Amino acid sequence: MNWGLFALAVSAALFAGWLVLAFRRRWSPVGLIASFACLLAAALNSAAPFRGAVDPAYMGYVFGYLTAEKGLAVTLLAGPVLLGGVAAAYIAVTRRSGPLLWVVSAVCGALAIILGGPWLRTAITDPASNSIQFGEYLTVPGLLSTALLFVLLILPFVTGAIWAARGAVQPRAA
Repeated sequence: MNWGLFALAVSAALFAGWLVLAFRRRWSPVGLIASFACLLAAALNSAAPFRGAVDPAYMGYVFGYLTAEKGLAVTLLAGPVLLGGVAAAYIAVTRRSGPLLWVVSAVCGALAIILGGPWLRTAITDPASNSIQFGEYLTVPGLLSTALLFVLLILPFVTGAIWAARGAVQPRAA
C-alpha cells in the first residue's frame, strides 16, 4: 500500500470537511489559526495509526516528544494525535465559546508541549543547528529556521490553548 497516498487522501477529506465548516460558521481569527494548526497536526499523523496497526515492517514513529519503535505502540501514540487534532480543529472552527472548547485547549496545550519541548531544547542549546530543508536546493538556516518553527509550529498551539480556555468559561454563544 502506498501510505503517502493514503495520508494524502485522509488529509484531503479532513481538509474538505474543515472548509465546509469554516464557510458555514462565524469563527474567531485565533480560533481559525488554532483550528488549522490542529488540522495540520492531524494530517501529519493521518497514516501512522493505521500503518502501525497493520504494517509490521513500519520503521517507527517520531512526532516531537512522541516516539515508538513499530507496531501497536505507533497506533497508541499517533491515534490520539489524529483523533484529538481532528476533534479540536472542528470544534475550534465551529465555536467561539462553551465547554467544548476545553477539548481544544487540552489538545492545543498537549501539542504545544509535544512539539515545543524539543524545539525549546534546541533553541536554547544550539539554535544555529536548526534547519528546514525543502529538498536539496533550498535550506532555511539556523536562527531563521528556529524563529519560523516557533511561529508556525508552537505559537498557534500556545495561543489556541489560551483562547480556547478563555472561551470555555464563557456561556455558549450561537
